[in-house]
Amino acid sequence: MNISASVRSFLLLLLFLTVCVAAAAWAQPNPEAIREQTQPGNNQPFWLDVERGRVGVTNAQNIDAGVLINTGGEIWRRLHEGPFPFYGAIWLLGVPAAILAFWLVVGPIKLREPASGRMIRRFAAWERGLHWAVTITFILLALTGFMLFFGKYYVEALLTYPVYSWVAKIAVSLHNLTAPLFAVASISLFLAFVKRNLWRAYDWKWLRRAGGMLGGEEAPAGFFNAGEKLWFWLGVSGLGLVMIVSGAVLLLPVYNQTRDVLAVADIVHLAGALAFVGISFGHMYLGTIGMRGAWRAMRDGLVDETWAKEHHGEWHKDLKAGRVREAADAPLIAPTSGALDARSR
Repeated sequence: MNISASVRSFLLLLLFLTVCVAAAAWAQPNPEAIREQTQPGNNQPFWLDVERGRVGVTNAQNIDAGVLINTGGEIWRRLHEGPFPFYGAIWLLGVPAAILAFWLVVGPIKLREPASGRMIRRFAAWERGLHWAVTITFILLALTGFMLFFGKYYVEALLTYPVYSWVAKIAVSLHNLTAPLFAVASISLFLAFVKRNLWRAYDWKWLRRAGGMLGGEEAPAGFFNAGEKLWFWLGVSGLGLVMIVSGAVLLLPVYNQTRDVLAVADIVHLAGALAFVGISFGHMYLGTIGMRGAWRAMRDGLVDETWAKEHHGEWHKDLKAGRVREAADAPLIAPTSGALDARSR
């Protein structure tokens, strides 16, 4: 009996406390009700959910239809409005300036021995054509892409908005039309040169000697040296793939990509473009004014035998031994007559 009375007392006390708490809660004013009276139309909870990126319900049929404000877009905007325009411009101007200063102080790479006058066909016509197809489309994409990105910060003030708007329209059309051509040319270039860019043991010696700048003697190199191979794998292949994939996501938004996916693709595309173009300045420098004889190799396909011996010694040895042959342009251009050994007699 005593136990039953204790249980009843406990239950009555619990019921009393519950009623008291409920009454206290009922007596507290409802914040939303007060807000509706004092601040009509101020729906704070709704907008807090919007700021958090909460997905709502709508009749619209779209992958992002329930998202009123995309929170990731704010990060994208801050990157576009902040570090990329400033540091990107410094990068694109600083790298050529450093290369120019290096050229003025050090000068171009020259032959150590006199030119022999005996020419070797290094690149076939179709190989040079493929290289120039990639080069031309790459430059067009770089110019039009950076015009679109940097234009509103630096170019619009010079041209005025009406003029720049027409320039931007032409740039975006040319950029989108050139992109598929660049993709096809880049893949073709990769297939054409991938075998000659496979890593060899002597490529490590080339890196340790910094291409001959350290050690006082020419570093060993095959058809392509280690620096060219790094450019091929990291630049043409690696960054090229990044640009093609991210560009396809942006150019073809027909696979229900979310706005977050498009924002990430845009940032990756922009960062990849800055890296790709900045590194390409070094390749362009060595292929033009940075190394005597390199420009003619890609213009005419010919190099002097002394050039081949000093800059690509392993390839020259393979030519002498008959393990590889010169590039053949037939039927476009007749190959040079005679073997290298026959000419050197």
